[in-house]
Amino acid sequence: MADSPEARRIFLRRVLVVEGTAVAAVLLMWLMLSLHAFLLDFLISAILAIVLNPLVRLLGRLHIVRSAAVVVVVLLGVSVISLLLYLFTKPLYRAGVTFAHELPSLVAQAQNGTGRIGLLIKTLHIENLVDQSAAKITSALTNFTGPVLSATRTVLSGIGGFVTIALLAVFILLEGPGIVEGISSLFPQATAEAIRRTVQHSQRAVAGFVLGNLATSVIAGVVVGVTLALLGVPFVMLLSLWVALVDLLPLVGGLLAGVPTVAVALLHSPLDGLITAGVFIAYQQVENHLLNPLIMARTVRLKTLWILVSVIVGADLAGFLGALIGIPVAAIVQVVAMEVWGYYRPRVTAPPSEAVPELPEAPA
Repeated sequence: MADSPEARRIFLRRVLVVEGTAVAAVLLMWLMLSLHAFLLDFLISAILAIVLNPLVRLLGRLHIVRSAAVVVVVLLGVSVISLLLYLFTKPLYRAGVTFAHELPSLVAQAQNGTGRIGLLIKTLHIENLVDQSAAKITSALTNFTGPVLSATRTVLSGIGGFVTIALLAVFILLEGPGIVEGISSLFPQATAEAIRRTVQHSQRAVAGFVLGNLATSVIAGVVVGVTLALLGVPFVMLLSLWVALVDLLPLVGGLLAGVPTVAVALLHSPLDGLITAGVFIAYQQVENHLLNPLIMARTVRLKTLWILVSVIVGADLAGFLGALIGIPVAAIVQVVAMEVWGYYRPRVTAPPSEAVPELPEAPA
């Protein structure tokens, strides 16, 4: 028996829906791949806006207009970041200039076996290797025009990206609440409340994790800085900022921050290196077993496996910045998934059980 026209229309409609969904998915994937850099900047801007939003709300409670509060908070954030960059690059610049002036003397000490470097070379028994490589090392270090230009381009590109992220964060802070309310108003009351609740929980999780991670990183930098200052190790400010910056990376940040710091302390004195390594190990135990679990339990509530996976995936997709935002993004995904599950779960009810008919009462 031939299909009816209505059945053919239903079949055709289903085919069009399936094909349209497949085409839309392919286009979405292509768009995400094409806008990879923009999406990364947008995610960083959104996380920055979430972290700064509590300060904006605090100024709002002081009867300051939101637009003015956003400008004040963003300018404050940019000033703090600029100060940190200045404190980080100034010692590097001074060390580079000093190293360039002392390079011939250092090479001569290495060849003659004199000075601290010469004694280190004798201790390691690498005199022949240094003699063979001295000319190449000198040539490579004195002819650095190409690396300098490359570093300059990287710095300029980083400044441009920083300005883009700051502008996006400003507009997210300004327009974000209105966009959330506008989207919520398109849905029924229950769904609108679920959307607002999801946004609030996501903001709380991300802001709590980022602020907690910043706190542990600052503590790490202060502990290492005080240790290096007491030991008399050079470049205290530079190494402290390095430790605080790299310690932002969960799980592996302590190791990456500790290796070069301990190496510099070891060059200053073997005893100083051992003391610095001991301080690093002790603080990492406190951070990994006390501070970080406390932060994770109160904010993102992610298992260690998912934390590691989010960091690895973020680093693979976007390098250092991707590793930094991997956990906040995973926290948002978890909040959304739990809210969706909680929203639809009550609607999935078991079929009512068959009622047992009541028997008539026996006559008295």
